[in-house]
Amino acid sequence: MQQSQQEIIEYYDQFYASGDFEYYPPEVTEKILAALCRKAKVRKGARILDLGCGTGYYTSIFHKMGYDAVGIDISETGIAKAREAHPGVEYKVDDATDLHFPPASFDLIFSLGVSVMNTRSHSELHTYVRHLMTFLKAGGQLLYLGGSDLSGTQSKTSNWIFHTWNDIRQFIPQGDWTIRGPYLSHFRLLAALPALALNISTTVLLRLPLLKIVRKVIYFIEKH
Repeated sequence: MQQSQQEIIEYYDQFYASGDFEYYPPEVTEKILAALCRKAKVRKGARILDLGCGTGYYTSIFHKMGYDAVGIDISETGIAKAREAHPGVEYKVDDATDLHFPPASFDLIFSLGVSVMNTRSHSELHTYVRHLMTFLKAGGQLLYLGGSDLSGTQSKTSNWIFHTWNDIRQFIPQGDWTIRGPYLSHFRLLAALPALALNISTTVLLRLPLLKIVRKVIYFIEKH
């Protein structure tokens, strides 16, 4: 990882104290999450863990959709704001790399843009994935999402690493699970045309180097 755990905590505490990330409107976000859950074949009422939930936006949408969702974040400030903004939704301060839940607790783990993904070390990513898989029930899925323009460079506006396609293909270790992906997509496409958003043809198109955009990188990993 590029920063120590304490540096990450301090960064996000300061970030959430003064603002938040920009999100799509709730009605669009619900369509995005619904498309992802259909692809993952997640039943209504399933237990979902939202990793790095920040101020709780995605967790609250999962809750609204009828899922038993809990959001965790390493930032106490983020969790405090989540609890204030979304009463009735479960939030906890916890570390995605050292979770405090019983094994096999969840039907779906939602990992979007978690800081541990911001590394060039495949071994760190593999350790992270293996750790998360222990908290899935048999048949449960890890929904692993990131973002990249495929350049292999660092973002000009943050310290986020834009992994190459070759790096992305090595994100997930082999194990007692089935890997679907990586897919390249975009959230707007997921909301409007979900069948087109998650397929090989779209992924091939979005691999074209002439496209100077940040793509969503999506994996579905099903535990046996």
